[in-house]
Amino acid sequence: MTDVPALVARLDAALPWSTATTRASPATVWCTDVAARASRDPLSGWRHALAEQQRSVDRPHVAAAFVLQWWCESVATPIAYAAHLASVVLAESGAGLGFELAPGLYPDRFVLDPASVSVNEAEPREACVEQGRAAYLSLVSGVVTDYAPDVKASTRQRWGVVEDVWRTALARADRRPDPRRMSCCFIYALPGMQPCSVCPRLAPPPRVE
Repeated sequence: MTDVPALVARLDAALPWSTATTRASPATVWCTDVAARASRDPLSGWRHALAEQQRSVDRPHVAAAFVLQWWCESVATPIAYAAHLASVVLAESGAGLGFELAPGLYPDRFVLDPASVSVNEAEPREACVEQGRAAYLSLVSGVVTDYAPDVKASTRQRWGVVEDVWRTALARADRRPDPRRMSCCFIYALPGMQPCSVCPRLAPPPRVE
């Protein structure tokens, strides 16, 4: 049986810009609660708050893209890190997995409740990663399907985010560079900002023979 506090300590040590903890707080948002309200646009408050903070209320697609990405990261990051670092499948049912937001409204604290989160060993690692991806998809897909009805987003954009976030989480767990994205976060639409280095709008780097 996997020691959840020990696993969380391992994840916490590996995460570059965020923390992992077993201690929930009043600020903790449980992923299963979000997923259960998928058809009722449960991330609308987060999206609107971010638009006001970004001063992008007249460009709602920007906050919508950021929040969709961050929702997926909240689920993908702990699952992908656990699969890569410890060969365990985390939160297959989604129970016991939560997150908290920084003042900038991005997720910076991942919460794993030892009393309810599931941790299952799987071998080989490739099988563990695939099972982890299935757990991730089962949690995020309902929200992605019905996300932001007030913002136009193509199927490629929505599901590109889902795939991009998973691939990026695995790359970061392995300390590799972020892979090139299929979806766009539209950060360039904010004053003074440029497309990110893995933006699909940029030309691919020249091939080195």
